[in-house]
Amino acid sequence: MFYKTKILLPIIFLCFANSLFAQGELQTDREPDNYNLNSYGIKLNSNGYGLYYSYSNRINFRLRNFLEAEYNYHKDPKEIKVINPYFDAYSTRKFVFGKTHTVHNIKVGYGYNKMIYEKRDKNSISIHITGSVGAILSISKPIYYEIVDSVKISNTYLIPYTSFYKIDINFQNNPTDIIGKAPFGLGLNEIKIHPGLYAKFGLQFDFSQDVMKTKVLETGAILDSYLVPIEIMAGKENNFFLSLYLSYHFGKKYDANLNREYRKEQRKDERKYR
Repeated sequence: MFYKTKILLPIIFLCFANSLFAQGELQTDREPDNYNLNSYGIKLNSNGYGLYYSYSNRINFRLRNFLEAEYNYHKDPKEIKVINPYFDAYSTRKFVFGKTHTVHNIKVGYGYNKMIYEKRDKNSISIHITGSVGAILSISKPIYYEIVDSVKISNTYLIPYTSFYKIDINFQNNPTDIIGKAPFGLGLNEIKIHPGLYAKFGLQFDFSQDVMKTKVLETGAILDSYLVPIEIMAGKENNFFLSLYLSYHFGKKYDANLNREYRKEQRKDERKYR
């Protein structure tokens, strides 16, 4: 979690620096009164990463509702990749010792977005609170490892004889016996489905300079609840997962009439400066 924070803080600073130093100029472009918005983005979670999409409608000047969809790769925050140092580097592969399943999920939800601070100066930011609830469908696939059964010494080199197994911490608790993960296809016939629900709450900072577009940094927390528990690391089955997230998404406001008038204004401005 700490290393992600070190990466994310400079990103936040760079995104806001231009907005902060440019404040003071009056906003001359008027935001449209009514529009739809498509947004696309990427997410960094404290337990993985993902992709984001939302479609929203304006209810009034400050309030919007939206539909959202996400794809996430779900990992354990304590995952650390290691490599077996006792065998040839060309035959060993990095692996997470103790990891038993890979987990992916899809989320679909409905929520509200309320603006609590509007843009008053050119290049300033608007601040919003956002919350949503929805359904999750997670898929977990067991991981097989290439594990050493026996070794042969030839010219001072260790030659391993291996087989593919699921890891068992109670029986196989020595990472030096693992060469690496087995081929991805092993375990596909053992996939499990985990349905559930989620709730999300966050803050959004919109720093777009174009009134017909959005560029948003969002941060907050997500609680996932599953009917069928998920195991990522050996011996740790959970029905509930609480995570923090930071996302960047961008979108375009559109409405047939608004866009037509907006393009007319742009053409007038272009002719004015020719």
